[in-house]
Amino acid sequence: MGLAGGKVWLESWAQTPVRVSTPVDVTLAPGTGLKHLGNALEAKGVVTSAFLFSLLVRLTGNFQHFQAGPYRFEGDVTPVQVETTFTEGKIFTPVVAQFTIPEGFTMRKIADRMAANGIGTAKGNLALMRKPSFIRTLPGLAALKAKTVEGFLYPATYSFAKMPTPEDTIGTMIAEFFKRLPADYEARASAKKLGLVEAVNFASMIELETLHEDEKPLVSEVIWNRLRDGAPLGIDAALIYGIEDYDGDLRWKDLGDRGNPYNTRVFKGLPPTPIGSVTVSSLEAVLTPAREGYYYYVLMPGSDQRHHFSRSLKEHNEHVRQLVKSSRSEKEVQNGSEKSKRHKR
Repeated sequence: MGLAGGKVWLESWAQTPVRVSTPVDVTLAPGTGLKHLGNALEAKGVVTSAFLFSLLVRLTGNFQHFQAGPYRFEGDVTPVQVETTFTEGKIFTPVVAQFTIPEGFTMRKIADRMAANGIGTAKGNLALMRKPSFIRTLPGLAALKAKTVEGFLYPATYSFAKMPTPEDTIGTMIAEFFKRLPADYEARASAKKLGLVEAVNFASMIELETLHEDEKPLVSEVIWNRLRDGAPLGIDAALIYGIEDYDGDLRWKDLGDRGNPYNTRVFKGLPPTPIGSVTVSSLEAVLTPAREGYYYYVLMPGSDQRHHFSRSLKEHNEHVRQLVKSSRSEKEVQNGSEKSKRHKR
């Protein structure tokens, strides 16, 4: 084979992927020679030939640019991609802790999730989130005089290369909130006579009240209209937030409980604090409410958690009756099913 033919063959080999079925870790220590690295890559199945890999790198002249550190290879990998990985220093950083905070999660749930991933204890994490002296150390929150970090723990997936402390974890989530917050948001909120804490409070109710992005401006409008008229907001998500050990069943006594400061059925205005983590879309909905004249909303019958929005109490009451009727029918079906099961036992 001539020189030109050999070069073409090498280029073809360099572009042929090798299947690395399970992740392979390779560490390039400072001072490691190209031959030694090639042998390690062949031994671990990352390349099919140490000799050809060394030849490829010599021809490109890139070995002087290889960066020391730990690397991981997996999937379909070509020799060219391996070379590029070392040249660009795509160092593998192992994740020792990773968890996701869903939209609307309360700090109590976040404290539990942190503990479940080996970060502090649920009780200790929650106490820290409420500790005034700690809150005053958090960039962004110190000047806001926030009572808790509730609402400012941004819902996202967090990954850590070394096990973080509870303080580090909370600080990371707070930093993510301010990173995501639009630069002009506080000024726009101020134009509507809302401080940032109030805007987050408002947004948290929107976040907890609907799962659907298109409904957020509609929920916002209802809240704005009720605030304007000095009417109770009637946000059950807030009421539930204030119930210790809520079991999923909202009772009549809860609806009129004046001992619950988050009971927006009896107390007017915003609740004392935010009631869960908020997304940017909910924050934006606070400042961009719909203009449909809506004053009420209630769940539609069905399982997709959408709402009927109404302008009048008469219309709203009709939707409530439909929901109650549907709920009774579902219970009757469930009860009939249970009776049938008992007869078959």
